[in-house]
Amino acid sequence: MRHPERPNASNDDLEKIVRLTDKDVRDAARLFRLLADAGSRLPAAFGAADRAVRAAPVEAEELLARAKLVLSSRRARSLHFNPAIFGEPAWEILLVLYITDLSGGRQTLGKLTDWIETPATSVLRWVGYLEKEKFLERQPHPNDRRINFLKLLPKGREAMNAYLGAVPG
Repeated sequence: MRHPERPNASNDDLEKIVRLTDKDVRDAARLFRLLADAGSRLPAAFGAADRAVRAAPVEAEELLARAKLVLSSRRARSLHFNPAIFGEPAWEILLVLYITDLSGGRQTLGKLTDWIETPATSVLRWVGYLEKEKFLERQPHPNDRRINFLKLLPKGREAMNAYLGAVPG
């Protein structure tokens, strides 16, 4: 059954729609203005202000919180947009491995595939690329040759630290 206000939306689709209050809309508009202001300063990324931000040390706990926020905000997009328009499995892989690394856990290819909700063939292709770029490595399971663990390498960790350290907290 179609909803009369939205001829192309089924009732199931409407259950996924989030209703915003006037305050939510004002807060979102304020956030967009702040982001636009920050974006307008991007050409100064090579200037003194950006060097000062990058020089300021950020604690591992704060970096972990930022990584989780980035990942959860990316997940929230699928509530409002078709996920097919956001095809960035490599970034999702790096975020999950970074969070896993800082949390002291391990990821297998199978768990990662399920976690980022991406076909195994795409995950394998991107893992191969990230491995070639020295961001991660596969480590064989000690007892099961069918299983590989994925480990973030120092280059990947340092790049994520630098990126998340530059993201406003």
